[in-house]
Amino acid sequence: MTESQESTKPFRVVVFADFVCPYSYLAVDQVDRLAREYDLQPLWRPHWLHPETPPEGTANARSPERLERLNAWIKEMAPEQYPRIRIPEKRHYSFLAFEALEFACDQGLDFPFKTAVYDLMWTEGRDIGDPETLMVAADRAGLDPAGLKHALDDRLYDQRALDAVNQARSIGITNTPTIFLGKTRINGWHYYEVLQSVIEQQGVRPREALASQ
Repeated sequence: MTESQESTKPFRVVVFADFVCPYSYLAVDQVDRLAREYDLQPLWRPHWLHPETPPEGTANARSPERLERLNAWIKEMAPEQYPRIRIPEKRHYSFLAFEALEFACDQGLDFPFKTAVYDLMWTEGRDIGDPETLMVAADRAGLDPAGLKHALDDRLYDQRALDAVNQARSIGITNTPTIFLGKTRINGWHYYEVLQSVIEQQGVRPREALASQ
């Protein structure tokens, strides 16, 4: 591949995450902001943190001590988001949401769909293991809720979601989120300025700078 061909390739942003991970939730605003400011199209892929979780979820998944530490961390690292966050009382089953994400991918609406799922879980207290919650997310993202219900009822995306989970394992994903920004892999949550610096070091310019040329 020539240098000119390399420069015209879309800048790759891939986020491996689980909807049940609070650090992945905090990364949503950051990655959505990168998409807006740098005209990027991030791809969100599943990394299943807790495959042992049953469909009905796991009650009291965090001890009071862990919950206190998590609250303190969020308040310190993301004070602007902290007031609206509702940490779930149970660990949700996320695989059904991964199936729904594959459905959204086929419609080209996976990016708004993932944001809707995170918001429903982390700010509205909805259970993402419940198909009804995913149908609400579908409606907010511009998808057909009835079409999603059919896909979930018939498990049309079960194997594809499992393949995606296995792909994350095969490439050694262990942190959520794990973010690939071009040639750079970032493990875990980082401030927006870190992500911004990484992509600008690889020659990506803000949308405003490109528009002014």
